Amino acid sequence: MVLYRFNSLNSCLLGTATVAAIVITLPRVVTAKTAQEVATIATPITVQINSSLGDGSGVIIAKNGNIYTVLTVNHVVEDSNIKYSIRTHQEQDYTVIDVVNLQKTDEEPDLAILKFESPEEYPVATLGNSEQSIIGSQIYVFGYPATGGLFGTDRSPELSPGLVTSRPKTRPEGYTLRYQAVTWSGMSGGPVFDADGRVIGIHGQGEFGFAQTNSGDVAPIKTGFNAAVPINSLIRKLSEASINPSDLILDYAPADSTPMSKINPQSAEALYFKGISYLDQGDAWEAIAYFNRALEKEPNNSPEIYFNMGIARSLLVNPHEPTRGQNPIKDYTKAIELNQGYADAYYNRANAYYQNSLAYQKMKDQKKADQQLQQALKDWQKAAELYQQGGRIQAYQNTLDLIQKLRNEAVY
Repeated sequence: MVLYRFNSLNSCLLGTATVAAIVITLPRVVTAKTAQEVATIATPITVQINSSLGDGSGVIIAKNGNIYTVLTVNHVVEDSNIKYSIRTHQEQDYTVIDVVNLQKTDEEPDLAILKFESPEEYPVATLGNSEQSIIGSQIYVFGYPATGGLFGTDRSPELSPGLVTSRPKTRPEGYTLRYQAVTWSGMSGGPVFDADGRVIGIHGQGEFGFAQTNSGDVAPIKTGFNAAVPINSLIRKLSEASINPSDLILDYAPADSTPMSKINPQSAEALYFKGISYLDQGDAWEAIAYFNRALEKEPNNSPEIYFNMGIARSLLVNPHEPTRGQNPIKDYTKAIELNQGYADAYYNRANAYYQNSLAYQKMKDQKKADQQLQQALKDWQKAAELYQQGGRIQAYQNTLDLIQKLRNEAVY
């Protein structure tokens, strides 16, 4: 059994030793930009990547004559037998003339380079030093999500603000820039900006949730942990990507001048992000403490806080004494009360019921074991229905397989 928090990816250790020789520092005054200013920067440099297999995003990072270079994640363009196209913010479509898959093995960063030719003048992204993006830093994810029934070239750009939650030294496929922001399928490969409008990562990992609209429909969203491949991972691969450093705009300001978030540190949002940072590091007790402080300020408008509180409590459950100690079920239940379309909360609550069932079996209390298992199956069935409604086909099928496995084993 697993808790739905984030996907499993491959690992890469960042380093900046090769950066110094090619850095161009631009003279500027370091001031945090507004979200509107970041969106103005992001719009003309962010592109759609479309194919018969699905949708993605990318960012223009270089120009040489009429040839533009786009950076994206490898999993958007990993099939060499597929034709890919680029659509710019001007709604101009171009055939991709070259694909360089920088991820040759599962141990390398999830990055790829595309090229397209155009006589139009498109701006180029300014790349920042991703090592400066520390826990608590403001970030913005920009891309073209496939939401509202819109796919391919019908997609519209979205800007999603967030905060960095952790900077692990290693993480599968190089996803060592982690943050909380609302994202969705189709935004993979899109740029992640710092508060000064510099690209410091390429988004590619996130988790799903669901919200119920006023009409009763279930609308899919992504919530919780998200991650990007830091831009410094590209800097280490410039020769492999056949990129001339002189074609890039690099802005590595001093680390002590990095603009930080202006969020009130005592606000519910700031306390929640602090809790998320501790949870991401595996410190459940500290995470719970900050989640409780956040809930004191916003007790009835935060299903995500209760959901993550449940995850934290799950790390502390004593599997041999289900009636004592930390109980994540009440937190998942509260999350569901506040958002009846929260599929992952149903899934995780089912998991908690199932763990209780196993514990009661060991205690030779078959009646309670059966009751807990029935609750688990009921929640898994509900989660499966919501996954199907939200288009999460893999999660839907995995949940059905799990239910069928339990029934085949005739556990109940």
